[in-house]
Amino acid sequence: MTNEWLEFKAYTDIPVFNAENKQSTAFMGRFTTSMIKKNKGFNRVFTILARGFLFHNTDGTLRKEDPYTLTDEARKFLCAWCSMPNETVTDKNLRFYTSFPELNSEFPDIVDENGAGWYYRYLHTLSEYISKHKDKVTKKLHILTEKKTIKDIESKWSKKVIQFQYLLYSDSSNADFPLLFDTAIADALVLGPLRIEKISLSEEQIYRIKSYMTDIKTEKLMIAIAEYYIANHEPDSDWVILPRTNISAYLGSASYMDSYESKIPEDFMTKKPENNGVSAVKVNI
Repeated sequence: MTNEWLEFKAYTDIPVFNAENKQSTAFMGRFTTSMIKKNKGFNRVFTILARGFLFHNTDGTLRKEDPYTLTDEARKFLCAWCSMPNETVTDKNLRFYTSFPELNSEFPDIVDENGAGWYYRYLHTLSEYISKHKDKVTKKLHILTEKKTIKDIESKWSKKVIQFQYLLYSDSSNADFPLLFDTAIADALVLGPLRIEKISLSEEQIYRIKSYMTDIKTEKLMIAIAEYYIANHEPDSDWVILPRTNISAYLGSASYMDSYESKIPEDFMTKKPENNGVSAVKVNI
């Protein structure tokens, strides 16, 4: 979670699936079944993608261009990543579409000549992998091999792709806080370049966490949260917004936060109520 460049690569490189056992879904990379079926956690995904495009060359070095001059291209980049191979939904009044094969020439690794974007190809490659390796994958994931399920996921995603393209001050969406490409790009400009190194806790901080004598999985979660807190803590506030969905994906289970967060000692972490998959936390580390 703290090496953001590696996270960007996880969203743009060709995915490699390797299920070691039925107890882990880590082979899915930075995605979980909850993210895929409910479209949760994409605020961080889009912001990481936008930051990677606006500030970095393909090898991770910093671009020389002014990122503010690249916002239109960043929007195209996100459209390419989300693209569907067929035009399933259109809004002709707003001229929003779901398929962008014309962007293949600009982003050949992100969308192919048929309009299949990175995320679409990820979904279908994952489905094919599970279908061929059901003996290595938990039965809960077998649903991702069913045509009906995939069709439903694609239908919901298509509608989201239209929503993502709404303008910041558009009154066309009935959502209170809709996820938009423009908000992700705005956040990216504020946050700046991706962090290319991992934040690691000191021996003293690790010892402090171990002293709580929690189970190994809760301890793993506490370490991940502490590292994220240190990496994103601002000097003018003790609170950090925690992307719960994405941390669960990073740790290899859609339910990781739900299963082990309640076991975290209160004097280690204080949190505000969850809202749309995120919550503000204050960590005593």
